[in-house]
This record gives sequence, structure tokens and C-alpha cells, in this order.
Amino acid sequence: MKNSRDQLKKLRDKILHNWYLKLFSIVCAVILWAVAYNIENPVTSTRFANVQVTFLNTEVLEENGQVYAVLNNSDVVRTVTVSASRTIIDDITDSDIEVTADFSKMRLDGTVDLTFTCTKYEGNVTFSASSSVLELEVEDKLDRYIRLTAEVTGEAADGYIISGSTIEQNQLSVSGPESIVSSIAAAKASVVLEDATENVVTYADIVLYDSEGNEVSQDRLTLGSSRVRVTVEVLKTNTVPLVFEVEVTPAAGYLLSGEMSASATEITLAGKSGVVDNVTEIVISGEEYIVSDATEDVVFEIDIDDYLPSGVTRADSGQSSSVITVTQPVEEIYEYEMTLDTGRITISNVPEGYLVRIADEAEATVVVSGLQADVEEVRAADITAVIDVEAWMEDENLTSLVDGRTYNIPAEYTISSESVEIVSGSDIAVLVKEEIVEE
Repeated sequence: MKNSRDQLKKLRDKILHNWYLKLFSIVCAVILWAVAYNIENPVTSTRFANVQVTFLNTEVLEENGQVYAVLNNSDVVRTVTVSASRTIIDDITDSDIEVTADFSKMRLDGTVDLTFTCTKYEGNVTFSASSSVLELEVEDKLDRYIRLTAEVTGEAADGYIISGSTIEQNQLSVSGPESIVSSIAAAKASVVLEDATENVVTYADIVLYDSEGNEVSQDRLTLGSSRVRVTVEVLKTNTVPLVFEVEVTPAAGYLLSGEMSASATEITLAGKSGVVDNVTEIVISGEEYIVSDATEDVVFEIDIDDYLPSGVTRADSGQSSSVITVTQPVEEIYEYEMTLDTGRITISNVPEGYLVRIADEAEATVVVSGLQADVEEVRAADITAVIDVEAWMEDENLTSLVDGRTYNIPAEYTISSESVEIVSGSDIAVLVKEEIVEE
């Protein structure tokens, strides 16, 4: 037992003898090993460009009814520098570098710190980068339904028109940042036609517009659909005359004062070629267009759509009124008294043995009637008068005339105007002389 203790004591003394020198030797050996190792496997660096940031816990914003937008392209780190020993660096590829942004750790100013990791050698590398935060713009999310319409541009071929369009759906769901969604004023599915001669069915892209007609970017929006089925109706056209069977009879003392007029005398129809081509005219008639005893202009308001054949429509339907105005002017008869030049009065059928001439004091007046415009154009030179002496004597049962006597004899008045009538004319004073026959 004693021998064992003596041996242990001797062993401890040997170990502790010059212990500081032994410790120094161990430290020097470690240092020399590290130096040798670094000489053989030194620490070096490499760069990776345009590393995409991976987003974590984005549902935090969604649960709060918010949406985000990345600012300043901060979701891409321009350069990431990785430092590690050469053996590690040589084994690292860009797929091993991961940059993440945890949205649950977002600050009030909208920034999130970036975390850099190496999936293959985690803990054995160090990083430095051109940027260290993700910059976000965060705002409330808005969901809306917007009326969807079709916008057709371009032209149909000659002799055809674009009659209208139908769209597969008329509502579009849109969600995204409140500032953008609230600015949307219209959603349109645009279709461009070129010389179309038949119906066109196509899928059109949906375009959003603000109240000023500017296109709204869809980059930050979620749409219920980006395309929609649109049907554009293309119809054949045919221009035909309008026939108005209108009958207006003026009251006593009134005249039709001109030709009937209409706001349109022809109409362009649209329909399928087999139907519209068979229409040659549109006739408007009926008892409602017969008027008697008219004392003023007669005006008819005619809805032309009521007279179109089945399967035919107006080419400008929806762009102009279907009502056509037809007017028949009616005017009160205008009378005017005129004085004639007695030199234009002719005396005929003077009995043998008499000389008859217009008396010096004779006057000839005549009353004419018609439309005022026509009457005002009549001149005295347009009227002539003829006195038939024998006919007057026969009417008066006279067989002879008194020498030197003045008689008032009616004349037959005529006028050259076909639109003006003579209502009455005055008797004309004539002087009778017996004819003296010299032997």
C-alpha cells in the first residue's frame, strides 16, 4: 500500500515538474498547427450577385387585411460577400446562399431586417452585403366588384356595321391596395375589328381605367379573370326610301302652303343579308295620317321603329332618335285688291253701228287670292280683262244702246299665275257712241 502511494507521488512530481514549460510547449504547438493549417487552407471570400430575398410569414399582413409593395427593388440584394475557409468557399454555390425577410418582425416604418444563411455550411461562414433591410409600402386591402363592358374598335367592311356586342360576364372582382382599387372607374374588354363581314367571337384582355381615362396598372392587383369572351354582332346594311302616305285637307279659307317635308326621306337598315336585302322601301300609312279641316300646319311625329320589318333594325339604332317629323304646311288664304291699267282692257263683240271705248273716269279693280307669298309676286300686268258687249246686252235683254251714254259692264278677268285665283273684279265704265256712216 505504501509502495503504491510512493509511486503515485513520484508520478505527480514528474508531471508537475517544470509544468509552465510544458504548458508553453502545448500552446506553441497549437499555434504552430493553426499557422500551418491556415497556410494550407486559408480564409477567403467570394461574391454572389442579385440574390433574391425569400419572404417569410407574409400571412401576417393578409390576416390584418393589408397588402404590401416592395420599394426600391430591395427584394433583390445586389451583392452578397461570403467569407470562409478555402475548402468551404470552393464548395459553396449561389443555390446555397439564402436571404430571408420575416414579415412578422416588420418595423412600423415598413422595413424588415434581412437574414443571411448558407444552407450547406451554416455557422462556418460570415456575410457582408450591399443591403441589409427589405423596404415595404404597406396599406389596407380593398375588394370591389366593377362593371365590365366591351370596347369595340376598328371598322366593319363596306356595307356592314358593328351593331353591338355582348360580354360573357358583366362584373369583375378586383382586390389590391386601397389607393389603387379605389381609383378604378371602368373595366373594359377591348376587341379590335378589321373589315368584318360576320359576327366575331373572341377572348379579349381586360383593361382597367381611372376617371380620366388613363390605364391602371394591374401589377399589384388580383383580378377575378384577366380575359373574357366577347361576341360582336356585324350586320349587313341597306339604304331604302321612306314613303309617307299622308293626306291633309285644309278647312274652308285655307290652303296647303307647300310640299310636305320630312326630317328624313330615307333610312339605312341593318340585318342579316338574306333579310335586309329584300327590303326596298318603308311605307308609313294609316288612318292617323288622314286629317281634314286643317287650319294650321299639320305635324306628325312618327316612330320609324314601328314600321320596320321583323329581323331588321336601324343602322344607327342607339345613336339617334327613331322619331321622324313629317310636316304639311297649311296657310290661311290671302286676298289682295289690285288696280289695273285700263289700257290692258279689251272690248269685244261691239254691235254694228256703235263705237264703244273705256270711259275717262273708268277704274278697274280686281281681288286676287292664294298663298301670301304667291299673291305678293303678282303684278297688274299679269291680269287681263275682256268686255263682251253683246253678251252683256243679251244678259240685260237690250237690243240697242243709247248714244253718248256710259254703261258699267262686267269684264272677264284672267290671270297668268296658276297659283293665284281671281276672287272678284269691278264693272268697267264704257262710253257708247253711234257710229256715223258717211255716204
